[in-house]
Amino acid sequence: MDDLNIDVLVNKENMLSIDYIPKNMYIVDNNENNFHNYLIDNIKPMLRVEVKPYINALISDAHKLGLPLIVDSAYRSGYYQQMILDKLISEKGNEAYKLIALPGASEHQTGLAVDFAYYENGIYDDNVKEDDKEAIWLKENAWKYGFILRYPKGKEEITGFNFEPWHFRFVGLELAKELYEQNITLEEYYRNKTR
Repeated sequence: MDDLNIDVLVNKENMLSIDYIPKNMYIVDNNENNFHNYLIDNIKPMLRVEVKPYINALISDAHKLGLPLIVDSAYRSGYYQQMILDKLISEKGNEAYKLIALPGASEHQTGLAVDFAYYENGIYDDNVKEDDKEAIWLKENAWKYGFILRYPKGKEEITGFNFEPWHFRFVGLELAKELYEQNITLEEYYRNKTR
């Protein structure tokens, strides 16, 4: 299977095959994903190669402003997503289904989604909150780099996922600008497109 279009909609109603793997990916950086710490310790965050100049520019500009952003999590295989889900179910029971996507329903499998965290003075922090200066900057500026806040506050019924101020999705410059200016989700964009 070829790589998916960058504007692909992946959610609980539009699932990928658990076997889907993007063709051309690269390692974003060497930090370990927070999940990998207890599942697979040698996996590094990876994204599709066409995202590279945009994520590099975003992180570079954030660092120039004193915002210590890092890519905490990126590509996850469908099978790896199942491992994460199983682990969370063992810890939180049915609440896990509200916290993490089913295998095939996770945008991370596209190689186009990132979870951000902070790394400053040797301290790693993945507890991103909506009123953090970094999260505010991302929400207001990520679209300039082709990224959207994928699961915004107040749109949970539409996206099917809880608000996640750390989860961003690359959709390209043009679409990111359109979604940001209209304050709509990818689901709403496709709903409007089919009318």
